[in-house]
Amino acid sequence: MKKFIRYIMYVLPLFALAACMEEYTLDDTPPTAEQAGFSFQPTAESDNILQFTADGDFFLMNWDLGNGSSGSGKTVTGTYPTAGTYTVTLTVFNKGGSVSASREIIIDETDPLLLDKPLFNNLTGGAEAVEGKTWQVDATRVGHFGVGPNPSSAAGDFPEWYQAQPNEKAGSGMYTDRYTFFLDSFNFTMETNGFVYLNAAQGSNFPGAFDPGVGDLSAPYEAPDGLKWSMAEPEGGYPELTISQGGFLGYFAGGRTYQIVNIEENEMLLRFVDQANNELAWYIRLIPEGFVPDMETPEPEPEPEPVVPGEFRLQDLVGDGTKAWKLKPAAGAFGVGPSAGSDEYFPNGTDISGDRACLFNDLFIFNQDGTYSYDPQGDIFAELYMGVEAEGCQSVDNLAGTPGAAWGAGTHEFSFAEGTESSNAKITVTGTGAFIALPKAFNAGEYSAGPPEADKAVTYDVIGYKNEDGVEELTITIDVTDSGGVFWTFVLIPDNN
Repeated sequence: MKKFIRYIMYVLPLFALAACMEEYTLDDTPPTAEQAGFSFQPTAESDNILQFTADGDFFLMNWDLGNGSSGSGKTVTGTYPTAGTYTVTLTVFNKGGSVSASREIIIDETDPLLLDKPLFNNLTGGAEAVEGKTWQVDATRVGHFGVGPNPSSAAGDFPEWYQAQPNEKAGSGMYTDRYTFFLDSFNFTMETNGFVYLNAAQGSNFPGAFDPGVGDLSAPYEAPDGLKWSMAEPEGGYPELTISQGGFLGYFAGGRTYQIVNIEENEMLLRFVDQANNELAWYIRLIPEGFVPDMETPEPEPEPEPVVPGEFRLQDLVGDGTKAWKLKPAAGAFGVGPSAGSDEYFPNGTDISGDRACLFNDLFIFNQDGTYSYDPQGDIFAELYMGVEAEGCQSVDNLAGTPGAAWGAGTHEFSFAEGTESSNAKITVTGTGAFIALPKAFNAGEYSAGPPEADKAVTYDVIGYKNEDGVEELTITIDVTDSGGVFWTFVLIPDNN
């Protein structure tokens, strides 16, 4: 017997859309409630997996499946593992406007097989974990807590701007809190051990908030009983974990919904937006309570051996008097990671030279007289921090009149220091807007907005050089933290055109 035959119809007229929307029909009249109707039926897999089909055809049809998931198009599928009432809404659009129709779908029985999936099992320990699975902040690892831009930059979803050092927030309450997730009834418990850690902007919401001496605020707090967790899996996005009112994870920044950037049996990385400043995204890394990695913290990648003294010389950099370099069109030639030479954070082994051809044709020109020139070849890969209106490949002329104009074509100065047995060779470019490969990266920092600092010197370490039968490859890196936590690495080759 099917368990979803009961429903209630709602009609929710929405705002008319602008006349510039693409026309699907010649009718300027907004759609009617009847035209926004839809039907549904179970799939062969389970009575709790339903296929929804719109009655009409429109150029845009958006679905809210009532279970935290969404979709678009004439036909979508919704999964409902647990018994309950779910409101499914279809919104249809034509040139004249839009209308929504909703149904309350009743699922009478829970299907345990639909709960047996990696996302839920990693979070809760699965159906056999009757006492749930308890998580704690991974205090001993660099970057267990940090902040980056929102939306994330092209570098990816990680705490790009600041990464906490091991046990840096000891005494805040963050490291003593425990969070237990149960698969049964989606229960959640939060043990605060007396106090919690929170963003300074949230202090007024917590009586007795105080300065713990490690930044931001701590406050006495006991979480309520009866907390729940829920999971949404938006199409094309990260899973979204939400804790019910009164509970949160690690560091309270005003919200209770967390994007799961990564989850495994023994690690979970969460991203959440600062509700007092939505240009910031915070990150928390959790591990199961009591879990100890083989080396307490993951073994760091070894530091690259210094290039042999004399192996890379000034003459190699400038050639016969003038030499132009460009990014090598290959995986690993442009990336960011937790150590020199790594692109773990972005793009993690992917060759992006085809998607960003405008980046890989840039020329970085070194001259015997100590001058250095940047030639973007007419186009650049621009990001919002440069002051442009949109990210992506575009004409370098778009920088004109922006705060980032100095990052365009220009001539600066450079200096070179040969390597020693204990240190790498170094290339330093100096000038307003001087850079190699990536404008925003400088020593111990990254620009979040233009203009660049006047006459700034930026130094890159040479961590690799090969010259095999005249085929050269130069690898340079720059630490954008003051703690060796985040490195940008670039592999350059001579421009032989």
